[in-house]
Amino acid sequence: MIRLTVLGACKLLCLVLLAGCSKEDAGPAINAAQVVGSWQITKITADPAVTSPTYGTTTDVLQLYQQNIGKDCVGPTRYEFAADGALHLTTSTDCQNKLNSLFGFTAANWHTTGRQLRVEGNYDALSYTVSEQSPQTMVWQRTEYNSPYDGKTHLYTITLSKR
Repeated sequence: MIRLTVLGACKLLCLVLLAGCSKEDAGPAINAAQVVGSWQITKITADPAVTSPTYGTTTDVLQLYQQNIGKDCVGPTRYEFAADGALHLTTSTDCQNKLNSLFGFTAANWHTTGRQLRVEGNYDALSYTVSEQSPQTMVWQRTEYNSPYDGKTHLYTITLSKR
């Protein structure tokens, strides 16, 4: 028979509480009013580096996207977050199909819960942890498994600037 003392019970409770805490929930909740507006991706990185069959290994995922679908499509694209929860990617007409192929949407809905920003398109929903937020900058993070190319789990960090 295991005897649980008060000190042992306190230690066990502390372990359970610490194990239940998530880094994703650390920090203040997202200020949804600051999300509203026009944003542009300025940086996307991966840790560890991703492997592309065409372009090799890199941590600069934004450059990889620009090589795959064109610098004019990825760089100038704006993410237009509306207060009513609508999200539109605005770019040239030529780039709409490429962006739909890359991101899975050019129009979606968005909402926040705690530190999570959720983007829901027609075919997919993606959640991002907002690790940094100010009126002019947001930094999103998402962990994904890159099975088709390198079989690794990557932490993607996406930096956006308000335009």
